[in-house]
Amino acid sequence: MKKIAGVTGGLVLLLVVLRGIVRLDLSNIRLSYDSCAREISRQMERYREKNRSQLEELIAHRTAAYISEQAQSLGLSCTPQVQTAWTEEDIPVPTGVILDIPYHAELGEIIERNLGIKAEKQVWSTSEG
Repeated sequence: MKKIAGVTGGLVLLLVVLRGIVRLDLSNIRLSYDSCAREISRQMERYREKNRSQLEELIAHRTAAYISEQAQSLGLSCTPQVQTAWTEEDIPVPTGVILDIPYHAELGEIIERNLGIKAEKQVWSTSEG
């Protein structure tokens, strides 16, 4: 008899719990989850864009510093402005440079050989080169 009463009590309790769950309105929970998921996606996209921009700035800055150092080793002083472009692999690479000094053949060759910036993408302060 105790076993039957225990089983019956357990079933009644289960029915009460299930009835409460069936009556539970989950639509607000779903809307809240969707809203949170959208906000997380937006925030992640903002972080990606910020990181992307910072990486592009870093590449341009380091490339300009390298060119400036190479110029100094040749007895020149310049402040290069480097342009970048994104590859298919989503990596920024230097693609052009504007130099505030007259054309210097050796520096131009270093830029092309070591950085891959072709002579036609090197803009010097004069039209030579």
